[in-house]
Amino acid sequence: MKRAAARIACASSLVATLLCFAAITPATASTPESCSGTRTPESFRACIASAARVYTALWQPLLTSRGLSATPPIVDIFTGPPLNPCVDATEGDVAVASFWCDKNRTVYVSSFASRYWTREYAREAKRQHVLASDAQRTHRTQHRLLRGFANQGAATEFAHELGHWVQHQAGIEAWYTERLMGTGPKAAAYQSAAELAADCMAGWVQGRAAASGTWRNTPFVRWANHATIAELGGDLTGMRTHFRFPREESVIAHGGPYSRLRLYDAGFALGASGSDGLAGCAAAAASYTGTEPPPLP
Repeated sequence: MKRAAARIACASSLVATLLCFAAITPATASTPESCSGTRTPESFRACIASAARVYTALWQPLLTSRGLSATPPIVDIFTGPPLNPCVDATEGDVAVASFWCDKNRTVYVSSFASRYWTREYAREAKRQHVLASDAQRTHRTQHRLLRGFANQGAATEFAHELGHWVQHQAGIEAWYTERLMGTGPKAAAYQSAAELAADCMAGWVQGRAAASGTWRNTPFVRWANHATIAELGGDLTGMRTHFRFPREESVIAHGGPYSRLRLYDAGFALGASGSDGLAGCAAAAASYTGTEPPPLP
């Protein structure tokens, strides 16, 4: 979720400061990092710190190779509507979903959303008789999937918001916003292009992390990634096995499960192959939404 359009400093709270430091510190572990374990406040903080460290480090060379600043964003976990310069803290979805705020270069990570995405997907998958197939592919029981994988789901949501940080660093966030605020017939499509590009970039960084061995990649992790992206798409009606959904008649706002998963998977393939995630995802989103691709530095 992209929020309105830059302070380069760590937030004042202890959690945010620790996470900002974690994001600045390069990923040097010899074993893959992960978000495994039962969700607790401590394991959730550790998960987001790991994701910030690993995912940011994977984007930084791509940014610096283009002569762009790769200063990591601030990362702030919130347990209640956060005071911020981008959105009104009384808005309903502020306490539900994570978001990027370009005015203070902060990724706000919702501790509420992490409990929701994969669990709600699993419940709907069971209702539509798809969960048994998911369980077989992940080597988990349906009962285990119904408990969700909150931490890994939050890491995937964070990866999407980090995509908006990359767009900001590359100067294309403002380009998307300018066209979204225009009066042309495709103005609204530029919001979809920006959001679907961020889904693609989430896939890119997770595919790159899996291929480079910096993040643990298991069938259960991949299920949580896909379940999160699907649930973020909203309407799960008509789901079939292997995360197949009916295509939306038109792409609106962030897009539905079909569109979001399609762009996420495209990004994962780009990341796994070592391709350029910034250019590749901008082009993929533009092609999918029928919009003009943004100029890249």
